[in-house]
Amino acid sequence: TNKILDMKIPENVATFITNTFDRLPFEMLSALVVLSCFGASADISLIEVLEREIEQPLIAPLDDAVAHSVLGKRNGKLYFMHDKLQEAAYSKMKPEERSLHHNRYGIALGFVAVRERDDRLLLTAVTQINHGGPQAVIDEEQAVVVANLNLDAGKKAMNMSDFFAAHSFFDHGISYLRLQRGHWNEHYDLSLELFNLAARCALTNAEHDIVKMLIDQIMHNTNCFEDNFQAISVKGSLLSSSGNVPAAVELVKTTLSNLDEGLPSAITPTVIKRYLDNTKTYLANLSDESLLSYKAMINPSKIFTVELLFKMYGYLTLIDKRAALPIIPLKVIQLSLTYGMSPHSPSAFAQYGNYLALIEDKFEEGYRYVKLALSLMKKIPSRAHDSTTMFWSTHTRIHIEPMQSSIECYLDAYKAHMKSGNTYSNAVWCSSVYNMCCLWSGKELNAVVDSMKDTMKESKYHKNFVVLTFMMPMFRVALRLIGQSDAPAPQQENLTNAFGEAFNEGGNAGKYATLFHTMYFAKLCEALMFRELNEAEDAAE
Repeated sequence: TNKILDMKIPENVATFITNTFDRLPFEMLSALVVLSCFGASADISLIEVLEREIEQPLIAPLDDAVAHSVLGKRNGKLYFMHDKLQEAAYSKMKPEERSLHHNRYGIALGFVAVRERDDRLLLTAVTQINHGGPQAVIDEEQAVVVANLNLDAGKKAMNMSDFFAAHSFFDHGISYLRLQRGHWNEHYDLSLELFNLAARCALTNAEHDIVKMLIDQIMHNTNCFEDNFQAISVKGSLLSSSGNVPAAVELVKTTLSNLDEGLPSAITPTVIKRYLDNTKTYLANLSDESLLSYKAMINPSKIFTVELLFKMYGYLTLIDKRAALPIIPLKVIQLSLTYGMSPHSPSAFAQYGNYLALIEDKFEEGYRYVKLALSLMKKIPSRAHDSTTMFWSTHTRIHIEPMQSSIECYLDAYKAHMKSGNTYSNAVWCSSVYNMCCLWSGKELNAVVDSMKDTMKESKYHKNFVVLTFMMPMFRVALRLIGQSDAPAPQQENLTNAFGEAFNEGGNAGKYATLFHTMYFAKLCEALMFRELNEAEDAAE
């Protein structure tokens, strides 16, 4: 029976049925028009709610439509037997009235969704309202209500890692606010939250021009420096992933100075030792149990300071101004012990553990703080930042735990970044480091090459010039190891970032110490493996 129901109706039959629509009873036709506003199908439970809210008979007339073979009914859904039938029902509304119908049904369902805290119904309701658009809104009061509904729907979509849908909801919310010229004055908090979340989702979705536009509007309309925090954070990420790391560093430096939390102007071994000794003194009398039960950081400016310090750490790893790297996690730990633990604090302990293990060769002590970081991460769960802790902690774990199993933690960090929306930079970095470790740990080469191709594809999509430059030298090595030499030439990439700069592998590598080092390290490894000793000597020099 189901197979018969699933068979498509021939076009000529569908046309015939369409022409008979006017012969259907008025009540049935009206119900079909309502159903057509929800597309090809809708849940019966949804129609029952709508029937109750708009006080119009729907279920009984639609059951009659099932009997007339206009609709099908299965698995709790009502569906049109052919798309032509849905189009015919929808066409019974005058074009100028369709937006009003969508708005009416969406508003009715939206109030139920809010009252009953039904997330799925909320997404359906707001989508319906947005089909109606701003032109269907009856007054400014309703525009604000609808903007708030879009804000709530966008947040739900973000929680489900659907950042395209989330950006659509935030963008629609902004469009309803713009019905009022003074919405930044009249509804400041709502405007600020919608614009900030829209900018974050646009960055995740690689819509860089939209990100720049939203950031400009936020910074133009905010009332105080603190309200620029999220926009500054997004702007730094955009600058960095686009290949303009020095500008990102200067942005963070300036902001930290404005927060009175700047780094020392001159960083010497003496300064580093002082920070290290102070941190060890702070931690000396604190057990792991006391750290795991430490108070939470609540000061917004300190929370943002910690976030900026972590961004700075990531930026400085790429350029030749790395003197401050050891100080940053130490400063974050000291801030955490003074003002409370933030979602970034576990990552600081992971980086501190890395320093002890990988720089000072104190592997047992460093491994202790790496494990503490992972435990602290579970005590202070943060969907946005847990993946960063996972990434940094793996640097020490691969030196102590079996490498082929521990490098999978980089892949876990990648997946966590993808779920949280940090796809534009952090996720592809995790993936690129994972690929490198897979290459050197003896994973199956064809699988490594395929994984590298996927990472490079993501990097191109997000126009992340830094990761793409980082990947290409090792990618060529991997291709040569499997007997291929068809790596894409840099000049054929035809990529342009948000600031109009074209991708150039050699130019990017020359700008950043890490990338320059990686390029020649790859050449050195390749030359040694293939016994090209003159080339190896040149690369080593």
